[in-house]
Amino acid sequence: MSKSKQSRLESLELLYSEQDHMLQTLNDMVAQQGQDIARLNLQLEQIRAQLQSLKSESTTEINSGFEIPPHY
Repeated sequence: MSKSKQSRLESLELLYSEQDHMLQTLNDMVAQQGQDIARLNLQLEQIRAQLQSLKSESTTEINSGFEIPPHY
């Protein structure tokens, strides 16, 4: 193989190697972000459940303290 073809081949192999590494890095990032999103969704659902529970408790407390005046 001529020197220019050999140099070009080495350049392409280096470029391929760099792109492969970048692709693997991006894939790892996307996988981590997927796990983060799943964890955040779980936390969000827990917070929603706590909020709903607090709303129910506060509504019950407000309603239990409310008395209809005797003239109604």
